Amino acid sequence: MLAAWLPLWGMLAGHGAAVRQDPDSALLYRFRDAVAVTSDSLETIRGVAQAFRNDLRLASHTLILARATAIQNACLSGASALRRLQGILAARTVSRAAARSQAELRTTAEETVAALDRCARSWDPLPRTDARADTLRAWGPYRVTQLDQVLSRYDAARRSFVAAAKLPPVPKH
Repeated sequence: MLAAWLPLWGMLAGHGAAVRQDPDSALLYRFRDAVAVTSDSLETIRGVAQAFRNDLRLASHTLILARATAIQNACLSGASALRRLQGILAARTVSRAAARSQAELRTTAEETVAALDRCARSWDPLPRTDARADTLRAWGPYRVTQLDQVLSRYDAARRSFVAAAKLPPVPKH
C-alpha cells in the first residue's frame, strides 16, 4: 500500500519545491520595523546637523558646544540603531528577489556605522573651551556635508531594499 503512495507523494513534493514561496508577513514586518527605527534615528542626525548650520554664524561658544554634543549623541544613537539593523539583515535573507539589495544595504550600513563612529569622535565637545568651540565652528560645515553624503548613500540603499523586499508601508501616526 505504501508503495502506491510514493509516486504521488514524490509528485506533490516536487511540485511544492518548484513553487516560489513568498516571505512570511511576520518577517516582512520585522524587517520593516527595523528599517523604520533606523531611519528615524538617522533623521535625528539630520535635524541636529541642520540646527548646527542654522546657529553657526551668531552662536555663542556655549551654543556651539551644545550643538556639537547633540550631534555626537545623535551619531552614537544612529550607529547603535544601524548595528541592530545589521544583525537583522545578517540573520536571514528576506527573499531571493531582495538578496542583492539586502547585501548592498548591509554593506552601506557598515560604511555608515564607520562614518557615524568617526562623527562621534570628531564632534566631541571636550574640552569645553572657547578654542574647541572655534574649531568646531571652523570645520563643522564640512563635517555636516560629509554626514549628509553618507546618509544619502544609506537612504538610496534603504529605498532599493524596501522596494525589492516589498516591505509593507510604515503606518502614519
